[in-house]
Amino acid sequence: MIVAPTVARIKTPFPDHISRPAALSVALSLILAFIAVAHAQDPFRGWQWQNPLPQGNSINAIRFAADKKRGWAVGANGVVLTTNNGGFEWEEQETPANTTLYGMYVKDRSRAVISGARGVILTTSNAGKKWTLRPTGVRDHLFAVTFAPQNPLHGWAVGTFGSIIVTADGGKTWKQQESKTTAHLFAVSFADAKSGIAVGSRGTILITSNGGAEWKPMKGIADSALTGVTFISEKYAVVVGYRGTILQTRDGGETWTAQNSLVTTDLYSVFFTDETHGWAAGESGVVLTTADGGNIWLPVNVRTSPRLATVHFADESLGWAAGADGLVLRTDDGGLSWHRLTEGGRDDLANISFVDNSHGWAVGERGRILYTSNGGKSWIARPSGSFANLNAISFANEESGWVVGDKGTILHSVNGGVSWDAIVSPVKEDLFGVAFVSPNEGWVVGARGAIWHTKDEGVSWQFQQTNTFSWLEDVKFVDPLRGVAVGSGGTILRTEDGGEHWIRVDRNLKEWLYALTFADAQRGYIVGAHGIVLRTDDGGVSWKDLESGVSGNLFGVDAAGRNDVLVVGEQGNIIHSKDAGATWEIQPSITSTALFSIAYRGGNNVWIAGRGGAILRRVEPVATVSIPVSKLPPVLKGGPPKLEEPLDPYDIPRATPPKKSDKP
Repeated sequence: MIVAPTVARIKTPFPDHISRPAALSVALSLILAFIAVAHAQDPFRGWQWQNPLPQGNSINAIRFAADKKRGWAVGANGVVLTTNNGGFEWEEQETPANTTLYGMYVKDRSRAVISGARGVILTTSNAGKKWTLRPTGVRDHLFAVTFAPQNPLHGWAVGTFGSIIVTADGGKTWKQQESKTTAHLFAVSFADAKSGIAVGSRGTILITSNGGAEWKPMKGIADSALTGVTFISEKYAVVVGYRGTILQTRDGGETWTAQNSLVTTDLYSVFFTDETHGWAAGESGVVLTTADGGNIWLPVNVRTSPRLATVHFADESLGWAAGADGLVLRTDDGGLSWHRLTEGGRDDLANISFVDNSHGWAVGERGRILYTSNGGKSWIARPSGSFANLNAISFANEESGWVVGDKGTILHSVNGGVSWDAIVSPVKEDLFGVAFVSPNEGWVVGARGAIWHTKDEGVSWQFQQTNTFSWLEDVKFVDPLRGVAVGSGGTILRTEDGGEHWIRVDRNLKEWLYALTFADAQRGYIVGAHGIVLRTDDGGVSWKDLESGVSGNLFGVDAAGRNDVLVVGEQGNIIHSKDAGATWEIQPSITSTALFSIAYRGGNNVWIAGRGGAILRRVEPVATVSIPVSKLPPVLKGGPPKLEEPLDPYDIPRATPPKKSDKP
């Protein structure tokens, strides 16, 4: 039996990047593959985030200075964000390292240290106005960095394959220490310059009493991956990990006691402000809080169940958490309630479409429809009246729009997408593609080879025989008679009589085909699994296999002309051809998240949608680079777009700055 992919569906064959908490769950081959991917994402990247804001790459660490105002958040694709008002406003900082950043230690509002993939250590002494890349002598991913609390010169960083490096000059120079383990080390904490604990995969716990000159393994304590550790006092430390694991030691790590967390979800981060008040955060929006030093933990679930990779508190009331899709949260009541510091929805967006350079729409999970009338400078959520995943959108003109989705969902708008009405659907199965050649006539395609046709604006639908049970992902018509549909198992169907007869094009393909586009009545392109790209020069009668140079899945394609085509896919891949696919070049990106759909109208009129609500806009004309690429830092150009968000009762509420009390 064929199982249909869905928005989370097709489009989750690999993780978007190797996050610190997820590192254990992926194969070593993916870790090594990530190194190559990260290296290929170094050049200047002329893209701007339009959703979420300020950006949508995952955040792996968030830390604040003692003033509770200056803070940083770091994460995937080299993102470094800073705030000077407790998180209510963020700006991006440039660094010389465009790779995933995992760990952070803030000494004060001017000095901070970041650790990342491929042995990266960054330091700043001027609040991030300049970040300096420090030589470490290692190429391992460094998941965490810490310093002795009373000695800001002595610090340690830990990472893959048991890597431990140490500094005695505040992070300027580093040397390796011998851990005597090959386990990945995810977290490290020191009580002072001598006593420290490092934890990692396979329940690994290492302790030292001489600053790391010798690390002693503590065996038989835990089996699950241990992902967070913090010292609360000279001898008292707490460790968290997968499956709700919480461990305590009161003798510097010599003996350990397991605590009941009341949850079985994976925990990724732990933080204490004093010997009694502590918090742990993890998968599915779980935040645990304790007020008795970790003996009793009470769970709080953040709305929408986001993955929270990091948590930090300034005192027993004020704290922050961050994680997937760029989400940053703030609490002012000790973690009992959480509010968003970031803007925009984080539902996956499956399809994006523009009818001109100003008016566009994006659709995705939970009935999400976004609309812009200014090229994406602002995106407005439109009520769809549906909670089904929406998979495709098509406009016959500026007024008449159609959306299809799971469970046979069909929506129609006659006022340019301002409002949407549900159309009585002829099918209960998932629909993935839609194409209308006029306000009255169109086709929808979906599961089990379903193709339905209407000539009366959706009042009635006629089933069209395809003689296939393949999942049909997309459909395009160049006129009322000639169309092509593509789907699973290399399926390509074409018709020359408006769908009265569908003919299978035999290409001996087995790859899943996800999307197609036509530049004109004759030339079209198809993309699919394993980097496959096909081109037709005869309206779909025959298709030629093009060498894309990409091995990952490709999910979206659009053409600005016969020869000018852009393709997007997993791991943030964007490839461009200006010679009809004869050659392809990497179009540098600012994310490694999966990209599902593209609207390309030439020049800088490019919009891309993907996982986690991602919408990217090109801020200068498409310019490709050949591999190997240069290493210029990313630059954000143009003013930030604005998201006009109606109240979403299902999302995390927005945070607002606390009101200043009136002086008497």
